[in-house]
Amino acid sequence: MPEWLIPWLVAAVVIWPLYRVEGWIQKHIQGLGLLLTNNPKAAVLIYFLAMLPGVALHEFSQWLLAKILRVKVKKFELWPQQHGSQIRLGLVEIDKKTDSIRATLIGMVPLATGVAAIALIGGLRFNTDVLIQSLGSGDLPTIVQGFREFMSAPDFMLWFYLVFAIANAMLPEEHDRINWWLPIGVIAAITIFLLIMDLSILLQVFLVGPMAQLANWLSFSVVMALGIDLVMMALISLSEVIFSRILNREIEYKS
Repeated sequence: MPEWLIPWLVAAVVIWPLYRVEGWIQKHIQGLGLLLTNNPKAAVLIYFLAMLPGVALHEFSQWLLAKILRVKVKKFELWPQQHGSQIRLGLVEIDKKTDSIRATLIGMVPLATGVAAIALIGGLRFNTDVLIQSLGSGDLPTIVQGFREFMSAPDFMLWFYLVFAIANAMLPEEHDRINWWLPIGVIAAITIFLLIMDLSILLQVFLVGPMAQLANWLSFSVVMALGIDLVMMALISLSEVIFSRILNREIEYKS
């Protein structure tokens, strides 16, 4: 298997469980807020505040790109709004007449900025290399030591929280107008062009160069996001159990 393909496969495998875990976290943060306050509006506010850094990055990146691309922004919101059973934490509504290319770019930019932010934090603030090496050793004392070194980063909890908030707000939302065939088509067109022109060496450079780096950033970011989300799942579940017993009430979730 070519080395440049491995990060793409890792990202493809991780993205679906990440999506599912994020859905669980969003639901249970609201549930924990409701458990603590017994007030639905307060629960939504707690959920919004918990995700605020990620929501702000999501919405402002869309707003900024819309301005750069000269797309009319009809509405900008950075506040939770409830529509039936759905809660929307923010919104950048662009003109419906916007062409598919610009609408797709605006819809995808939060994922790009989120991946970049997580990769930057992971690379500059966390000692991920030591953690990965310790996990690969299979030796329990080495793994424990790896986690200790990973968590010894300055302001670890702050950066941990920022990655958590960004990761849980970077995926596209229902109102984002994304034509996924556009980026797929562009990559396919470049590949076919290079093959037809008998420029396979340029294709190889393209795959092992910028595309490989992009894949590394993407796989690194989604794996880190999933790992942090799994830790938060455990903490949220434990908190629900503890406060359910203390407050003598429970939250029931609809599947």
